[in-house]
Amino acid sequence: MPLKAAKKIIEEEAPDLIEKTIEKTKNHAREKTLYLHSQFKEHSSTAIIAALSLVIGLVWKDLVVKVVDNLLKPHIASRYPYLSELITAVIVTIFAILVMAFVSRWAKKEEKKS
Repeated sequence: MPLKAAKKIIEEEAPDLIEKTIEKTKNHAREKTLYLHSQFKEHSSTAIIAALSLVIGLVWKDLVVKVVDNLLKPHIASRYPYLSELITAVIVTIFAILVMAFVSRWAKKEEKKS
């Protein structure tokens, strides 16, 4: 008799248990899909911004090189051919360090708020 009672209970509760398990699995898959989608968007936007920043940096570097070349007198530039590149590298490095310091402080402030 206990075997028949157990079988009856299983037959009655199994469809509900299966349905609950399927619903739980669907919700879990939906959550993971949304998380993956948000991470993809975040990383894609970061990569695009980095690529555009590189292009902007190269354009500004060209401008700085031309300005430094025009500021140096021709005889100085012919005597020291790499002087304009050295000055440009120093200017770009100082600018990059300042921007990195600013971004680091900004990121730490955002972490503290969270």
